[in-house]
Amino acid sequence: MEISEFLAVESCKKDFTAASKEEAVRAVARLIAASPRVSGDLEDEIAEGLLAREKLGSTGFGDGIAVPHCKVESMESFAMALAISPRGVPFKAMDNRSVHIICGIAGPDSDPDTHLRLLAAAARILSISRVRYEILRSASSYALREAFLYHTSISAACQIDAEACRKLLVVVLQEEKSYREVMELFLELDIPGAVTHEGSLMGETLSTVPLFAGFMDVLGSSRPETRTVMALVPESSIDDIVGAIEEITGDLSTHKGACIMVLTPDLIRGSLETI
Repeated sequence: MEISEFLAVESCKKDFTAASKEEAVRAVARLIAASPRVSGDLEDEIAEGLLAREKLGSTGFGDGIAVPHCKVESMESFAMALAISPRGVPFKAMDNRSVHIICGIAGPDSDPDTHLRLLAAAARILSISRVRYEILRSASSYALREAFLYHTSISAACQIDAEACRKLLVVVLQEEKSYREVMELFLELDIPGAVTHEGSLMGETLSTVPLFAGFMDVLGSSRPETRTVMALVPESSIDDIVGAIEEITGDLSTHKGACIMVLTPDLIRGSLETI
């Protein structure tokens, strides 16, 4: 999936201004409706859809980012918008901070798969601090679009070929934020059948054994929930997928609390895709 197909320069705006959340959402609807992918005058319908979604809970998910999105019955395909508000918009975000980057998504209700993948891509890309920094420094609508799309190119390189020789990718993560973003990456890449297992660290387990009481509480008050993610992926995509994960975790040769292993299965029978 090429996100460049969904984000037109006509739908990107630098120096976005809005005094309230509703005003911002309506302005984002206007940008989405300006896309060449949108046929007819659907601005009001898109705005109502976005506002209805906001009533379910704010799409401002922290770090100055909001991703308002909705399904619109009259739309034939998906379209996106991207806007920067230098002054910030009060958006009732999860962290109560003003929103400076807004990415809007709207499309038909008949294609939930594309909706989810676009949503995951936007959330993942905008959660990276250096990406936000580049986007906020964009000098024009063209530069804004290019800064965003540059970081989605990794996803385009990781196309999944179900018939290719496959490896077992194992990712172990301790940080909740990294785990959430890796899950968003897998959804964006349409990796089928990824399985997550929650576990605990050795020190945490031994600290409950009376013999080691007072010695093995190496974690102090911190109790990370270690998660292991396993998925079968094409061998040809391994380098690109590992690179995309390191965009989230940082260089794993120096970063603690995360690990990637790639194994060669002797036998693969069946599928872990959703029943």
